[in-house]
Amino acid sequence: MISLQRLNQDTTWKIAIANRTLLLDPWLTGSEIDGFSWFNEQWHATPPVPIEDLGKIDHIIISQPFSDHCHEETLQLLSPEIPIAAVPAARKRLGKTFGQSRAFQTIPEYKNGFWNLGELRFAQFRMASLLDQVHNALLILSPNEENVFYAPHGFVPNAKQIAVLKQYPIHVLITTVSEYHLPFFLGGTVNLGLGVLQKLAQILNPRHIISTHDEQKYAKGLVPKIARTFYPGAATVLEKQANYMAVEDYGVVEL
Repeated sequence: MISLQRLNQDTTWKIAIANRTLLLDPWLTGSEIDGFSWFNEQWHATPPVPIEDLGKIDHIIISQPFSDHCHEETLQLLSPEIPIAAVPAARKRLGKTFGQSRAFQTIPEYKNGFWNLGELRFAQFRMASLLDQVHNALLILSPNEENVFYAPHGFVPNAKQIAVLKQYPIHVLITTVSEYHLPFFLGGTVNLGLGVLQKLAQILNPRHIISTHDEQKYAKGLVPKIARTFYPGAATVLEKQANYMAVEDYGVVEL
């Protein structure tokens, strides 16, 4: 059984799986800034779970190099005794921030194998284009086939990736249902939305789908002025995806 707890209304999760408790993409304090505050600075619209209320955490997992996933201010407030594993781009960012004061482990791209944490295995999946640094996903394999596919911005696998993913039954797909569009020179469509979720669900056939990265945050700067967004309600998503589960509060969900 997997236990999930949403820790903010964006994309921070506490996941208990295979006798490990993971803290995924923690952003639990302050704002996040993309490059410069004049470009994009965001705050949670709903206060997250306080750090002091997290309970025991065995490992921190960072899936993306961006500050709403790889939030240094939060990481500095967490115990330095909690190990951190990150995908390569996030690992590089953290190395610049923390230097030699913290030890980090790297979660490889699936073509280079898996990173093992006890009975759990982790691998990153990236979109085919080298220019696309946003639409990456994380596969977490557990010994009881309670596998998790985490694609916070949405994900479109290619034929080789589909062949790999078909080997593993997906218990929970955690991905976005919202759309967040920017001009192409600023990254294009950041959150791919419900249509891409449906296509991904047809490929993975997950038992459960939970939305993430769909918080309508407070924001200032250039990005929120030019972004085009769409946030479908839970009823709309359920009409199109029957195995969708809306997790809106901060309680624990067991699947």
